[in-house]
Amino acid sequence: MATLQVKQINKQGQISIGKKYAGKKVEVDEYPDGTVVLRPVEVISEFEMKLLKDRAYQHRLEAFNHWEAGNKPEETDLSSMEKGIET
Repeated sequence: MATLQVKQINKQGQISIGKKYAGKKVEVDEYPDGTVVLRPVEVISEFEMKLLKDRAYQHRLEAFNHWEAGNKPEETDLSSMEKGIET
């Protein structure tokens, strides 16, 4: 539920909306009647967007998720690994 808050804009045109938004990106919508709406957003690169839309990439992610579900992490035996390393 939305709560009504009144904030004062300083002389530099800045307003504090709280620490929970610190460092976040927001979309700013300005309307002719003076209304300003801030909407939190995430920005991704065109490359990342292409990956997200690529079916082959999505199938590879699904295959990895399936593999990972059946292959839980386990501790590595470093001493057995060292035996195969030339000094």
